[in-house]
Amino acid sequence: MSATLDRVIDQIKNVYANKGATPPALSSESVLGPEIGLESLDLAEIVVRLEEEFGNDPFAEGMVPNIRTIGDLSNLYG
Repeated sequence: MSATLDRVIDQIKNVYANKGATPPALSSESVLGPEIGLESLDLAEIVVRLEEEFGNDPFAEGMVPNIRTIGDLSNLYG
């Protein structure tokens, strides 16, 4: 696993912890969304956490890339 992917997964696990939930096994292929117990507000929190973690906002230009998996999200920061 890459360092960027590890950091993304750590932030996702933090969101689960804030909800008082235990995350499922997470990998680059895990689909973001209800499949792994995430709601839209959780995804928004993840994006904010990642912006703080990495110091950049890949969504700032207004283009929303196709993000389906944790790997897709990780690629925006790596």
